Amino acid sequence: MREVFLLSGEHPSLPREEVKAVLEALEVGYRVVKEVDSALILYADMNISIKNSLRDRLAFTKQFGKLLVILDSRDTLKEKLSEIDPPGVIGRFRATAVRIRGCCRWIRRTDLERELGSWILSKNPRAKVDLDNPNIEVVALLTSDLIIIFLKEYEIDRALFKIKEVAARPFVHPASMRPTLARAMVNLARTKQNDVVLDPFVGVGGIALEALSIGAKVIGADINSRMLFETKSNLIAYGFLEGFKLMLGNALDLDLEDKVDRIVTDPPYGRISKPIGFSSNELVRKFVEKSPDYLRKGGWIAISSPEGYLNENLFIDSGYEPVQSFYIREHRSLIRHLWIARLP
Repeated sequence: MREVFLLSGEHPSLPREEVKAVLEALEVGYRVVKEVDSALILYADMNISIKNSLRDRLAFTKQFGKLLVILDSRDTLKEKLSEIDPPGVIGRFRATAVRIRGCCRWIRRTDLERELGSWILSKNPRAKVDLDNPNIEVVALLTSDLIIIFLKEYEIDRALFKIKEVAARPFVHPASMRPTLARAMVNLARTKQNDVVLDPFVGVGGIALEALSIGAKVIGADINSRMLFETKSNLIAYGFLEGFKLMLGNALDLDLEDKVDRIVTDPPYGRISKPIGFSSNELVRKFVEKSPDYLRKGGWIAISSPEGYLNENLFIDSGYEPVQSFYIREHRSLIRHLWIARLP
């Protein structure tokens, strides 16, 4: 079945790579049908359980559902739709047009919605239009000079990340990563349920919170005992009373009982989080070199650092296979560089 993912558009590539990474974590085979601005179309055999997992895990997706048709935006819409059978609709429905970054300005969204409604009613005479409380929603996505029409099956409740925003936590740190990006890092590491995730620079627990939220187990370490107290308080505040272990320790010399499945971390950097003993650049590089000692074979690492701290050769020399990297502009003075690598 071909599935359409309407992405958040906050980054040119990270949202679609997050979808693929979660499918890989769930061991679902897929084939890319089309990648366009703010949308990804995949062929994948997904049952309800898999779709529920995608809904619960994805941070940079808005909604997804079954592809109905892809049209050229220059085509005569009414004529093209007349050649295609609409989906079966029982009860109340709504047709919604979504325009991505000003695409296809010559098409009025209201006209497109009206045409979609007429198309659906042509084969479903008992269906009723309900703009406020529909049972079914058909979405027409205007992007990259295409009209991508799909039956919306799931909507991601991104408001759930709002309650975990840095400022909403009992304990905050000004250098903390926002929850959507922390979740995406956990996902990009192909984290599975019950995997053991190590964050050796746990801080106040933002990444730990997202790893626990998808059903992983967490080992969090920090050189600052107060940070561990604040992490535990934050995790308990969001309902996590177990599934994690916090330890006081130097990230370059941790005494772990066993190797972990994933490392997901955002090491300290900058004047606010100045590390002890090394410059922040040195600390991050030394940790990448040390990290294979903590990670099982076949495990993954997702690590964030300022632009220029790390490079592909460092990962290769440390024994990794670099898989992906992303630049994330946080503000004028900080560009994060996310690295995703696998230990073969």
